[in-house]
Amino acid sequence: MTSLRLSMLLSKKSRFTGFFAFALLTACQPLRDSQSELMAQAETEPAAAMRLAGQRLASGEYDAALHWFRHAAGLGDTTALRHALQLQQRQQGRLATAQWLQQQLAQGVIAPQAVSASERQALGLWQAGAAGIAGFRHRQGCQLTIQPVVTQLAGKDNWQQLLQQWQQDSQLSQLAVCFLPLQQVPSTELACTEQSSRLISCHYQPLAPLVADGRFSQLLLLAGRGKASYNNGILQLPDNASLALLRHEFMHVLGFIDEYRLPLASAQQLCQPQRLHPNILLAEQTEAYLQHWQLAAADISLTPVESCAAAGQQAYRVLAEPNVMRSFELGLPELYLQLAKHILSQPEQLMPVQYYFAYLARQQQNWAQWQHFMQQASDWGYADAQQALAP
Repeated sequence: MTSLRLSMLLSKKSRFTGFFAFALLTACQPLRDSQSELMAQAETEPAAAMRLAGQRLASGEYDAALHWFRHAAGLGDTTALRHALQLQQRQQGRLATAQWLQQQLAQGVIAPQAVSASERQALGLWQAGAAGIAGFRHRQGCQLTIQPVVTQLAGKDNWQQLLQQWQQDSQLSQLAVCFLPLQQVPSTELACTEQSSRLISCHYQPLAPLVADGRFSQLLLLAGRGKASYNNGILQLPDNASLALLRHEFMHVLGFIDEYRLPLASAQQLCQPQRLHPNILLAEQTEAYLQHWQLAAADISLTPVESCAAAGQQAYRVLAEPNVMRSFELGLPELYLQLAKHILSQPEQLMPVQYYFAYLARQQQNWAQWQHFMQQASDWGYADAQQALAP
């Protein structure tokens, strides 16, 4: 093989640097056997399966390469298993890789000792429970308590950094927010999506026992890849989230809304005269807004934004400068920080995650569980839950 050919291959596959060294070495070997003979051998001989995998890899046939790496791994080749796990993660993501490996282990195709502890942790094939990272209790007490949860090692490592950064942040550290010790849940149980262009979604029902414990009112799930969100008491972040992204989504917990054009369904729900938000208002809400937040007219500077445009309404943010609710990388204005403190002084106004799990229980007609979760939400002081339990 010429040096030009090698250069082209390395350039084409630069994102797989290191991993493709095996493929290049294998592809350069002369083929003494015909493809049909080699494939026949590969059915029972791991070395032949590895040769086929290397050939397919070198020619860009990634699905075929993955097939033969997996086959060689099933024949007991641990090197093939390493390559299979790496290639599948690049091609299909960590969740699909974890699901495949879990199935192979359960069926006895792959021996448990063939998979290292670090590989299991990276894919989230671990036992549920405490993850060895302590919580944080604010010096002023806990006006809001959050339970962080991770599904893979990347999220665990990232949470350790985020928790430290939160405590060191000059603004966030002023908020009386507490975090319980980190909990880890197997990735295959929550099955959080990994599409970068879509909101992350997970199977939340496996978290019901944790939520039923009732020591927190909000969940922070650091799992999957994609767009972050906050809904129903669940703060959903990708496992590589930055502190800036966490801060933005946390402001949603407190009722702040995005200062850019919202989707139609969100705009219709949020842009209503009877709903007051800390950072966005409609023109006719000005007096009610100032009274509710105990502000003077001079404290705000109404600036048009497109938040409610999809619903056909003109909305205004209460400050002139773009900020964290316009783009998560921007700063948190002092007025918003003061409003956040005001909201945290009445945490019963925030919907607890137990209220959402009561809804899930109702969908399953599990009335005992519905009663339990709704009572917990009521104990947090949430008015809608108290009303639902009223005789």
